[in-house]
Amino acid sequence: MKIIIINGSPRSNGATGQVLSKISETIGKMDSNIEIESIDLAKLNLLFCTGCAACYKTGRCHIQEDGIEDLSRKIEECDGVILGSPTYASNVSAQFKILIDRGHFIFEQLLKNKACFSVVTYANYGGGEAQKVINNLIQRSGGAARCKYMIKINHGDTALNDQRNKHIERLCHKFVLSLNKKNPSSFYDKLVSTIAFNMVIKPYVFKNRSQYKGVISRWVEQGLIPE
Repeated sequence: MKIIIINGSPRSNGATGQVLSKISETIGKMDSNIEIESIDLAKLNLLFCTGCAACYKTGRCHIQEDGIEDLSRKIEECDGVILGSPTYASNVSAQFKILIDRGHFIFEQLLKNKACFSVVTYANYGGGEAQKVINNLIQRSGGAARCKYMIKINHGDTALNDQRNKHIERLCHKFVLSLNKKNPSSFYDKLVSTIAFNMVIKPYVFKNRSQYKGVISRWVEQGLIPE
């Protein structure tokens, strides 16, 4: 069983990174059989999406030099994903937004039936808006939004303390339990992803079938549609 932890902060050891490190440490102690890989988006130097839509036709981004496709495949092959971002201007970080734009999550249903955990840190306001962006991404990509953690951390304050650590431990326990389920999605997760896929995404793709050959091939591979 494998978990991918993605730190969307431009500062690897900032508040978001500290919380994600604590989550990784806690899960590692709970179950030594879980393989955990942590990835800092800031270290990948991701390039901006050019809006060419090539990924819809070919199933992969035409920009190969920054490792986005390697990350996309790691996410596809893992059992659970933990997504973290600080809050900037009531939204996720620029690095995290590039991941959303370049990772072709939604059309490919990249998080289908995967247990997911969203983490957001903020200093003043807007944390809820940033977490909503992540949770919407999870649900519309077919994932199971099993846990969420949002914490206000004033500049200069420590990201962790006894109370926060206990809360993180409870969430990690819940997340690990969800990993062992064949389909960890709640009724609400299933409802959102089903509506998004069958009423919005699939009709649009089939209407523009020639431009979405890569997407359709991925759906067939995942068993989402018949050959």
